[in-house]
Amino acid sequence: MDTRVELTKRIPILALIILAALGVALIFLIVRSPLRPRLVTASPAPSVTAPPTVLSPAIQSTAHPTSIWSALLAQTPYPHTTPLPDSSRSPVDGTYAKFDPSWPQWWACLRCADYRPAGGIWKLQFDQGVMRIYYDVTGWRSLASFTVSGDRLHVFNDPYCPQDAGEYAWSLADGSLELEVVDDPCSINLRGENLSQQPWLACEPPDAATAASDDWDKPPGCEERPAFLPTAIPPDLDVTVVIHRGDARKYSKPPDVYAVANSADLPPPKGIQVTYSDDSIPYGLNRILWQEGDWVQATTDAAFAAMGVQFYGDYIIGWARVLFDGVEVWRGDTSAIWSDLGQHGGYVEISGFGPGTHTIRAERLAVDSRPVRVLYFGFSNEAGVKSQATAGEPGNPADSVRVAGARQFRARLRY
Repeated sequence: MDTRVELTKRIPILALIILAALGVALIFLIVRSPLRPRLVTASPAPSVTAPPTVLSPAIQSTAHPTSIWSALLAQTPYPHTTPLPDSSRSPVDGTYAKFDPSWPQWWACLRCADYRPAGGIWKLQFDQGVMRIYYDVTGWRSLASFTVSGDRLHVFNDPYCPQDAGEYAWSLADGSLELEVVDDPCSINLRGENLSQQPWLACEPPDAATAASDDWDKPPGCEERPAFLPTAIPPDLDVTVVIHRGDARKYSKPPDVYAVANSADLPPPKGIQVTYSDDSIPYGLNRILWQEGDWVQATTDAAFAAMGVQFYGDYIIGWARVLFDGVEVWRGDTSAIWSDLGQHGGYVEISGFGPGTHTIRAERLAVDSRPVRVLYFGFSNEAGVKSQATAGEPGNPADSVRVAGARQFRARLRY
């Protein structure tokens, strides 16, 4: 009896101990769980191999245009909605080009409509069921499938409008391919507008004899690119040439006087004359040089110690040369001088000249179709511009120093 009473008294105590232990364990789990790293083993995703031939609608590249076109030639369409046609030749097979005389696109654009007509060189190729098209100014390109039935050309499997098929009436005579839109809704009808805007001139010679001699006038866009050396300064100059990176207006010692390239928008200071070729394009304070040989220049007889020209724009800006008093002092790819946050270019400065009337001139080189954007000319009263870090200082050494006879040549890159 005493034993049962004792057990009865102990049971509540044991229950309380058990409940307390459970509570402590529960609290421990609750507190610890958020701190414990969880190892999650995800199920392997299904293997999806994107065809390397599918082009992204937003394509930018600073590669040389020749390499872009070569890469495009190695690509074939993806059968988005329609099987690829047979790889057989058609009556329109060949490579063609056209020069659009309207203003080119000299700015980078991620949201511009595809196939939008713009000035400059376009290339088009039909090759055994594959259509390739390329805009030489920006590097934009696409490819699609095509078939020919009688006088009708059908285009499909275009990555920019995979659901749309285009139909054209075509004619080819004397090396000139003309396309007339029958129906093509691709890219809000811009593909049809582009392809039919003007004749496409064949890049192949008219006959075998001409092909053997290679003596014929190739249409713009078909000729071989001129062989230009990389950024270069002649080694035998009476002046000092310095290539500065970026915008010289942001330096610790910027130019003392500015004359904007588009003098029609803002006249130059007294004593400075800014002139330019008729084909150059006004763009705010800039002049856009886009035809072969387009130029803009500044002339002054003021007693400045240094003069420079500022190239500045998107990655699309291309090759130019700088002349001082009629002598070439630099040539190169203006977009390759410097780049930061989508902006490219630099300031080419000349110093070491004597008193008198001097002219600094920027001229476009037709290495490719990229335009050259000139923002301003700068003039310094003493020495030249100076950035926070100058050539020879830690972290920014002189790019090169060469001596030719008694004349000193310096080419520096400055931030």
